[in-house]
Amino acid sequence: MATSQNGWPVLTPGDPLLYTWTIPTKRGDVRVRLRNGSAGFLLAHFALWFAEHVEPIAGGVMDDWGHAVRPIRGKTSGYSNHASGTAIDLNATRHPLGKRGTFSLVQQVRIRARLAVYGGALTWGGAWRRPDEMHVEVAKPLITAERLARRMSRWPLGKRILAANPSQRAVIFS
Repeated sequence: MATSQNGWPVLTPGDPLLYTWTIPTKRGDVRVRLRNGSAGFLLAHFALWFAEHVEPIAGGVMDDWGHAVRPIRGKTSGYSNHASGTAIDLNATRHPLGKRGTFSLVQQVRIRARLAVYGGALTWGGAWRRPDEMHVEVAKPLITAERLARRMSRWPLGKRILAANPSQRAVIFS
């Protein structure tokens, strides 16, 4: 079975492990196709926080997205973490691949501080040698994601994510 860069299995577009997450932002619901369960929950959790503390997300098809079976940009082999549904791009048109400094210093500090809350389970492309400031991905294995998702599901943002995606509670707690 093919895996993405982070070791998670690549999912085809109709795979039952994919789920369209609803992110209940203050400006309206944003829907993003991600892996179901803990990985998707963590990315949706971050996206909701991002929308409220960094900048709004609108949910445009080419602006905010997750699953896409494709290689890693700029590489000749290997699948992107988008192929496993374990990566999300937020406000892609404002934060293009390869461009550094698309976020203010205050926004960057907020993003880095928030990622610390996830204990290394999520990583931000803005910290990479080739910047990808729109990009956040799951950087830990399933067991780590499950433990963190179960804990964060009890937090206010987690409760909002699960209220908007009630079927995912059973997946996270299975």
